[in-house]
Amino acid sequence: MVAFRSASAWMTVAVLFVCTPQAFAGLGSIHRMMSELAPDSAQSSEIIRRVYQDHLGVLALREYGELAGALDNGGLVPLPDNPLRFNIVPRLDGAHPIGEKDLANQSSYIAARPATIGALLEIASRVKSGPLEITSLVRHGDYQDSLRTTNPNASTSVPMHTMGLAIDIALINTPLNTIVEIRNVLQRMQDAGDILFIAERKQLVFHVVPHPSRLGYFNDVYLRAVGEPLTSRSAGVVAFVNAPGLPPGRLTPEVTTEIIAMVPAEGPMQNLLAEDLPAEAGAPASVPASNRWRLLPFAFACAVGWLLFPSGRARRRSLLEMDPSPTAGRLLFRN
Repeated sequence: MVAFRSASAWMTVAVLFVCTPQAFAGLGSIHRMMSELAPDSAQSSEIIRRVYQDHLGVLALREYGELAGALDNGGLVPLPDNPLRFNIVPRLDGAHPIGEKDLANQSSYIAARPATIGALLEIASRVKSGPLEITSLVRHGDYQDSLRTTNPNASTSVPMHTMGLAIDIALINTPLNTIVEIRNVLQRMQDAGDILFIAERKQLVFHVVPHPSRLGYFNDVYLRAVGEPLTSRSAGVVAFVNAPGLPPGRLTPEVTTEIIAMVPAEGPMQNLLAEDLPAEAGAPASVPASNRWRLLPFAFACAVGWLLFPSGRARRRSLLEMDPSPTAGRLLFRN
């Protein structure tokens, strides 16, 4: 047993001697890469501050209650179920996991604005050599203040994590070839105006923010990949301008018609109701039997007008005196 333990110890030491130089070499390459990205990171940081600082008062979440409320009403959305199928791995344990200052509510911090999650999905879909390890998404202001004591990068004039608009992609546990591929993807997307990113040398993460001009696009990316967010208090709202009452429940369409005038028409009455040939000369004009029933509404309207509107009867008599030939009335309608 002692010999076995001794052999195991020597094997562990041998592995450390073999792997440690490679680990240090990889870490050195990462630090060199982050240093090379410093000028671009400073420029991106300034752009982020300039384009988002006016929205801080509206979008920033000051305390946990506001963060939970945003999750409840769909302002924030969680990572999709089984994120690995989207090439994403959230860090839930180990060193500096997501929500490390509030692990009892860790699930609330695995979320961001829909457009932010959409940007993450787009980035992850372009990286082919391995998954993206995510160490931070949304935070609230109180959490950010607590984090400043241990993370100097949390001290910023425009804390994008409190707006739900930032992603931290970790590098320390990621193979070097995947890190290089992630950097190349981020650079191409930044050059295209899709995102802004900062290479944080102290934390060894890529801090990624969607460009404000692409928020709508990334929101659509999220909706196409995941669907509408599930919320417990969301509801569709229909507003009626200057209409305090609700629309009627009856859906049967109606047309309201009003007789506004009666004027003489030209030609016999049957010409208005049928397309029959005119009667032979000398024969009395008659209405085909098939069309006689159509005269009933007209006769009824004339009778009502005659009874209710004496002035109309007077006008009708004057019209007949002007033109004694038998004519039919033509009705004008207004809907």
